[in-house]
Amino acid sequence: MPGERIRARSRTQRIPPGGVIAVLVIIGIAVVWGGEISSSVGALVAGPPGTPGSLQATAEDLETGQKTINYPYVVRGKPGMIRFDAYRGVNDYLSTKYPASYDDEREYWLQFVDESIQGRYLKDLARSIRAAEEKPDDQVRAAISMVQQIPYIDYPFDTLAKYPYHVLYHQNGDCDEKSLLLAYLLRELGYGVAVLRFEQEQHMVVGIRAPARYCYGKTGYAFIETTVPAIPTDAGGDYAGAGRLRSAPEVFVVADGDSFEGIWREHTDAAEWNRIRGMDSALDQYTYGRYRNLAQWYGMPY
Repeated sequence: MPGERIRARSRTQRIPPGGVIAVLVIIGIAVVWGGEISSSVGALVAGPPGTPGSLQATAEDLETGQKTINYPYVVRGKPGMIRFDAYRGVNDYLSTKYPASYDDEREYWLQFVDESIQGRYLKDLARSIRAAEEKPDDQVRAAISMVQQIPYIDYPFDTLAKYPYHVLYHQNGDCDEKSLLLAYLLRELGYGVAVLRFEQEQHMVVGIRAPARYCYGKTGYAFIETTVPAIPTDAGGDYAGAGRLRSAPEVFVVADGDSFEGIWREHTDAAEWNRIRGMDSALDQYTYGRYRNLAQWYGMPY
């Protein structure tokens, strides 16, 4: 059966403690962040990595270089579009926010979803998702599909992770960056959410609180792939360079919240999807129709 190999690579880039006070110039940071850099933010005088700088961000500086982006999504076969007004100024400001070093890895990842400046704008995106879909379950599905539809990009292993806002602004991201974006949105929608990091396979996904029968292993969360369109709860993907996910993931809780009770639909669909994909013989007309319908319901290629 046709399908796309999922590219796995998650990195935990820890910055060594200490360091000499330095002036970080925007042009230099562009190499690390891949940003479209403007002079609206200028230079940031920073202390050791992770130390807040002296830059004071104002709305006038942040809300420059506006561009409107429409992000597609699919809910049960129904296509939709989420509008987001992105700003070069916000992108540039976040390009000066060098990730801090933490002994606790959860704190390392949380800094990407708890950054207050980007939060002003990502909350608007969550509100747009609520406005696009009336039912809470479909709001979750829209958020998942929207992030899955954002193109995956691979980086050299030592490249620092970007903030969720960067993923939206540049319209691409890798497994940890897209997972952190989805984790933020699900948190804003009121759900219990975590990121699951598979160290052995160098991969990260999102976990959403769900009834135990639909959760991945003993994590307490249902599995959501973010790199490509995929059915939530389906952890049977073939990962380039790693094969199937076999290790027990580390679970980093992002937020407590509601359980996604409606995920039983996705679980049922994932079981049928994998049953059909596992068939050795040619598919009859009915079975191929079911395969095609499932692919269309979740925006997957077929």
